[in-house]
Amino acid sequence: MKKHTILFILLLLCFNLKAQIHLLDKKINLDLTETTIESALDSIEQKAQCYFTYNAELFKGRETLNLTIKNEKLSSVLRKLIPDKALNFHVTKKHIVIVPVKEALYIPAPKEIIPYISYRKLSGTVRDLNSKEVLPYTSIGIRGKHLGTITNQDGEFSLSISSENLNDTLVFSYVGYKNEEIVISNLKNNQIEVELKEDFISLQEVIIRNNDPLALIHAAVHNIHKNYPQKSTNLTSFYRESVTKNNKYMIYLESVLDIYKSSYSHSDALERVKVFKSRKIYDVSRLDTISFRLKGGIKGCLQLDIVKNLPEFLDEEYTHLYNYRLADISTYNNRSVYVIEFKPRPKLREPLLEGRVFIETNNLAIIRAEFGYDKYRMNELKDRFVVKGSARTKTKPSIINYIVSYRDINGKYYLNHAMGNLKFKVKNKKKLFSSYFSTSFEMATTNIKADNVIKYRYRETIKPTTIFSNHRTSYDPTFWGKNNFIKPEESIQDALKRINNSMQQIALGKSEVN
Repeated sequence: MKKHTILFILLLLCFNLKAQIHLLDKKINLDLTETTIESALDSIEQKAQCYFTYNAELFKGRETLNLTIKNEKLSSVLRKLIPDKALNFHVTKKHIVIVPVKEALYIPAPKEIIPYISYRKLSGTVRDLNSKEVLPYTSIGIRGKHLGTITNQDGEFSLSISSENLNDTLVFSYVGYKNEEIVISNLKNNQIEVELKEDFISLQEVIIRNNDPLALIHAAVHNIHKNYPQKSTNLTSFYRESVTKNNKYMIYLESVLDIYKSSYSHSDALERVKVFKSRKIYDVSRLDTISFRLKGGIKGCLQLDIVKNLPEFLDEEYTHLYNYRLADISTYNNRSVYVIEFKPRPKLREPLLEGRVFIETNNLAIIRAEFGYDKYRMNELKDRFVVKGSARTKTKPSIINYIVSYRDINGKYYLNHAMGNLKFKVKNKKKLFSSYFSTSFEMATTNIKADNVIKYRYRETIKPTTIFSNHRTSYDPTFWGKNNFIKPEESIQDALKRINNSMQQIALGKSEVN
């Protein structure tokens, strides 16, 4: 019996050795400056297209790394990162498990769920406790950590939790509601339903309604240096944009972006964007109907950081053009907030934004804003939003709305979510009926790195104005792996299925011709 067992182990090791040769012989380039081992392994995952599983305690307290690798085998790179011979690398397919040598022979036969040994995928829906209505764009984060996401328009979310965070607490926050906190280790299922309870303001807090709303706006701007990071940061963000014609999807894009975000003390400093993963889907049967290009995209999301890029309604030089009103006192993140409405003064020559700003009553931090343009002045705005037009078409905006929010992490506020929704009426001279185009773009921060910040090399980055229309890839529902993303609304999922079917039929047609 023992002989058979030994033979089985030897055969298993031989099988694993072949897998190791295939992956560990892959050559990569790497440039590390003051980087932790964990961050270095994350970089290798991207370059070698593999996954690491390990106990975080193995690298606790280790010094940061400075290393430049050029076209070296992965096995050599790993030994330079982890010279400790007491640790070994066990490879199965694309998964590398880092374990003490004495434990290597006792690793169980791997299964397809290996990527989730280090990560737990949580998903669910956030609703109002009483009405049961979904709460879109609810902020979800780990208390005190730079990790989180938001719910989509249907109140749904998806979040990958590292094994390092399994004993932490999830916090769900929504304006006008009490926070809901859940200890991750207490969750029995990965699918959860969260219900938030409306919060009410005490009489003592209501009395502060007499405060001058314009003075509050000015004070919030003056406090930016206290409430927002004064050093550069690295953001990992999920980005999504789409274009529809007559409510049918023509283009759908989603990406994971690495962003070098300059500090809030340098509003004019350039920010750099690196694409980690990206995919885009076309409905090829409708592409020839696009006769104009709409402004927005990644640049639009970055410009929506109104704390960094002060719009007129926050800029003291232009606030005299607006009327301000303290509309309400609400709550967010278990704190009271001012809700200040603003509108342009009557009879101004130029159309200006109108909307609401949410400011915390305690530290006067701007935590959220919702704004857009008056529908009666939309026709004056077409040249601001249409990059490329056609002499045969007339384009008129009908809806232009924006939302931006910030998240508090240990007393500093970081960009959390930015979104734009624009709709246009387009009339072609050769056609009897008008068409209705809409574009939406949004970006949600899923991770923040405040230490050992990397300023990406220029050649690694893209211009924020870049349009991803040159890349056509098929939509793979398993593509994102452990990267956090906003769940697409069900209508988008249906559109993706339809578009994929169309693409498959065209691909089959081409193969038949060949």
